Amino acid sequence: MTARIGVAVTGLATLYTVALLVGMPDPDWAYLARVLVHLGELAVLLAIVGSGAAGRRGLGRAGAALAGLGLVGLAVGEATTLAAPATADLLFMISPNLVGLGMILLGVAVVLERRWTGWARVVPLALGIAVFGVLTPLIIVSGGPPAPAAVVGLLVWEVLWVACGVAALTRAPTPAAA
Repeated sequence: MTARIGVAVTGLATLYTVALLVGMPDPDWAYLARVLVHLGELAVLLAIVGSGAAGRRGLGRAGAALAGLGLVGLAVGEATTLAAPATADLLFMISPNLVGLGMILLGVAVVLERRWTGWARVVPLALGIAVFGVLTPLIIVSGGPPAPAAVVGLLVWEVLWVACGVAALTRAPTPAAA
């Protein structure tokens, strides 16, 4: 159930991001929708953890905790964007890095556990790497949303969240490799 909710929300976020790229205006109340998006990403994270793909060791748990903290930080940042913009800006600087580092750790745990196969095995790690290799550089270079380059970075982020959710939905965990 958690994975389905996460995939639905992140799928809608992907469509929203594409609409921004083609020129749809971003309404003043959109921060409320973005709070839901980050909660949807959190649902995907919980689905990955619940699938057992990262195993029960400390690496996966630490990664999930960091990524979860970052996603909560992003949701709080969106929720406070009008009332406390300085706090929101600080959260927007720190939280994606927590998500990226957390997803790298979680992704390494998924790869090492070998419970998922094929593309699903690497997608959580790809998400973590994309934070530092795609999203953050595009946001820094462009000055952030609504600049098209920043929105492309966000699109990559959302597509990878959808892929993580689909992996959690479609991949039955296999016993850990010996």
